[in-house]
Amino acid sequence: MRVLIEMRVPVGQGMAAVRRVAFGLAVPSLTVDPNYEPVPVSPSPDIAVRMAAAGEQVVVVRGTIESDKIPELEAQAEVLKAWRDTEIQPFTPVAESMPTALLEAMPQSANLLQLSGDGPAMGPCPIGTCDCEPETAKGTIADVAHYLGVDQIWAAGYRGDGIVVAVVDGGITALGRTPQPNETAKISRVIGGFPADWGTTAAAWGDHGNMCATDVLGMAPNAQIYDIRIASDTSTGTISNALAGYDWAINQHRATGTPQVITNSWGIYQQSWDGVYACDANHLFTRKVVDALNEGILVLFSAGNCGDTCPDSRCGNDTGPGKSIWGANGHPRVMTVGAVNKNEQFVGYSSRGPACLDSNKPDFCSVTHFTGYFASDSGTSAATPIAAGVVALLKQANPVLTQDQAKTALRSTAKDIGPAGWDQHSGAGIVRAKAAYDQVPRPRGLAAVFELLLLH
Repeated sequence: MRVLIEMRVPVGQGMAAVRRVAFGLAVPSLTVDPNYEPVPVSPSPDIAVRMAAAGEQVVVVRGTIESDKIPELEAQAEVLKAWRDTEIQPFTPVAESMPTALLEAMPQSANLLQLSGDGPAMGPCPIGTCDCEPETAKGTIADVAHYLGVDQIWAAGYRGDGIVVAVVDGGITALGRTPQPNETAKISRVIGGFPADWGTTAAAWGDHGNMCATDVLGMAPNAQIYDIRIASDTSTGTISNALAGYDWAINQHRATGTPQVITNSWGIYQQSWDGVYACDANHLFTRKVVDALNEGILVLFSAGNCGDTCPDSRCGNDTGPGKSIWGANGHPRVMTVGAVNKNEQFVGYSSRGPACLDSNKPDFCSVTHFTGYFASDSGTSAATPIAAGVVALLKQANPVLTQDQAKTALRSTAKDIGPAGWDQHSGAGIVRAKAAYDQVPRPRGLAAVFELLLLH
């Protein structure tokens, strides 16, 4: 099985030394991946003080091992824990809306993108009348911008200038980069990314990354994009790839102050895919997401597509309240995004809370089922980058806007469509971009920005 090995090493030890320690682990059947750059992660809270006192840090390497040898691996003095390197998949519900050539290029595991109830609802709708027709667009991305009041924010002079949004996904084919064979460069304003061949392929998840980038730019047209690719035609999407991508984003933010926002439209569909990741707040990837938040990056995750009115077929029996928002997607500090359409119908497959890590999820809903990159951009996959584009506008309006401030502004101004107040279906309701913008304090002049920086 593929594993991520959490190791303790002396603080300041270089990655070459970490590799030597990892390759020196004398455990039968263990093979350490020489091509995976070791990733530092904050220690879990229960050992953080002890490790600091010992002058140690946590570093993660990737490898494979026979599952019955894991206890022997974890018995090594340098090893804290071995975690499953779980496969992750995008939260888009309909493959049929994608071009045939791209579908044929997708790995078999990713070619299951259909609703088990595509069309008629399979279960009762928790709020009014549910939309279970993701292939039918309800307006265009321009209509979404108008509905949310984004065009009014543009009129006030905020279009995302100076903001970089990292799209952690299956890759982007960026204008200005040489695409891989049988692909075409399509997305503008992509300025960098990870790994080194960023911007050259979007095939692994059927142009899903191109869709997410398009949806961000539909709300924040002057923002720029990082392509952080966590899947490819030679590598399925995995937690280890996401961990490495987040490490790149954190290091980039420390060096340049960007990205300011990370959008994530992927996750696991069933608890059985990885029960530890699903419900352990101290899972090493979830800790890495918290590292990004502590660095000052604003982070959004899709709720998922396992709402029980018309769930995705990959959800199995894990549908509906308490069984559909897993892992970092439901961490208390991230912005967890459900889905509605522009006509204010709740989307029947939008995952419902409570999340395994937080009872108050999702936070709010954004808009899906509109013509954008595809004939119908769909899933909580499309709703999340729409919300991320709105967050980019708020961040431009207030450069020192924090995660908590952005989340509070969006939750407190959302349009309630379910039971009064927050509910486990739509969260606080539908985001209202202009109302959130009006609530966010905007520093006036450079002196005010410096003053706010000092306060934070």
